[in-house]
Amino acid sequence: MSDSESVEAILPGPVPLARRMGELGTWVMRDPLRLGEVGDVISLAGGLPAGETLPAAEIGEAVRQVATSKLATAALQYSAAEGLPALRAWIADRASADRGRLVDPSQVVVTTGGLQGLDVIARTLLDPGDLVAIDEPVFPGSLHCLEMYQPEFLAIPVDADGLDVGALAERLAGGQRPKLVYTVATFHNPTGATLTDVRRRELADLAERYGFVVAEDEPYPALRFRGNPVPPIAAYSDRIVTIGSFSKTLGPGLRVGWVVVPRALADAVGRAKRWSDLHTSTLMQYALIELLGRAGWYDAHLATLPVVYGRRCGALRAAVGEHLAGVVEVNDPAGGLFVWGRVVAPGLSADDLLDSAVRRGVTYVSGPQFAVHNPDPATMRMSFAGSSPERLELAARRLADAAITALGSRA
Repeated sequence: MSDSESVEAILPGPVPLARRMGELGTWVMRDPLRLGEVGDVISLAGGLPAGETLPAAEIGEAVRQVATSKLATAALQYSAAEGLPALRAWIADRASADRGRLVDPSQVVVTTGGLQGLDVIARTLLDPGDLVAIDEPVFPGSLHCLEMYQPEFLAIPVDADGLDVGALAERLAGGQRPKLVYTVATFHNPTGATLTDVRRRELADLAERYGFVVAEDEPYPALRFRGNPVPPIAAYSDRIVTIGSFSKTLGPGLRVGWVVVPRALADAVGRAKRWSDLHTSTLMQYALIELLGRAGWYDAHLATLPVVYGRRCGALRAAVGEHLAGVVEVNDPAGGLFVWGRVVAPGLSADDLLDSAVRRGVTYVSGPQFAVHNPDPATMRMSFAGSSPERLELAARRLADAAITALGSRA
């Protein structure tokens, strides 16, 4: 009996999925690395941090020190769902400095990456049918994470100043009552926009007035290469949940993030985390405690990141301006990993250009993949993080060739 026949004998018919899976969207990044279409690919698609910024040697040494110390056995055991006390205290200290007021370690829950932080918040707060206000456009991973809890979505536009808090206020005044508002406030994914301080205060005021919780997703603040930091929304209200992660600063492979929650939610979020995965990797938490305990090391490491990303962002923007004038325009973020672009050539969409681009060895993500309700076919997200300035310039030249072909086919 063949393997397929064995499977069919065990599972004679289709396996019925939960209804929520039929409603769950799929994010398909059209990446020629996956499709095998071309050899030398410059991918502007993924939001991966630059490999050379990840401190592999230091992390390896920290793991070795833990594994050869008296902590070795404890590091390989189960641990508390909320995280190791020393790491929670370190995160609480940083959050206190950012907010300008005390955050207690009991308000911190260590998670397996930032996305699990959103998941445990949604698990704690949302029932099917609850209303969630969300960025439009939005990072699809966050959208699909929330979709698992079957809420209704209220899409709020994001413009050059971040979430349009005025539009949210109009919806609230009209009777809409979200239970949760989700936004990436600093160097928004995908647009790169940063919510202004005025809007942060207004959003905090709305949360207090209408009683909703704001999930402030903050993976990128350390990647600022221009301008001054803006206080988090959590500086202005206690109804804010901050979602953070080491993914963009130390490495996504660590899978260590956190949430900082109001005291009233701490116990429930801890329980939601416990029944998600019991706990985040004990070994990796101990390694991070070792690494972060080195006086000044983390801040010195963070100081190196804006130099890399600022140079790359400038290189991509300059190359687009030189090679794609009249075809693509991009914005000018002050940090993060992305520029948000618009195809301005008449009769050409971002998908049309992408179809031609992948055959020339360059890819990005078209804007409609980030839409909640209102896809804009002209928009596109390009990440400058993973390529050198020279490769980014080559990518722009390839995109220019792709545009000539795409426009010619429509002549």
